[in-house]
Amino acid sequence: MNCSKEVSRFTSKTVKNPGRLFHYCPMGSEKEKTHLFKWSDKSVVEEIEDFQDLFDVLLVDNSEFQKSVRAGEAMIKRHESRIEEMEDAIIHCKEKTS
Repeated sequence: MNCSKEVSRFTSKTVKNPGRLFHYCPMGSEKEKTHLFKWSDKSVVEEIEDFQDLFDVLLVDNSEFQKSVRAGEAMIKRHESRIEEMEDAIIHCKEKTS
């Protein structure tokens, strides 16, 4: 449920969870459980897991990009080698015609 109320952060003062941070919607209560209540440490873990998933995707993307770069560099070397061969052939032809 999205009631558009600003979520607040508090510190638990209960015996069961002393000092534990949590976020909650001020419209929520023990009876009205459709509003947000979330322990901050669980939220942080979820965020870290989301970042880990994104990081894993970026690692794969980077690996594929690096393969493309290496393939491009190999192609450039082949072309440079072919250009040198052609330049040598041109010099050889000029020497024959001179």
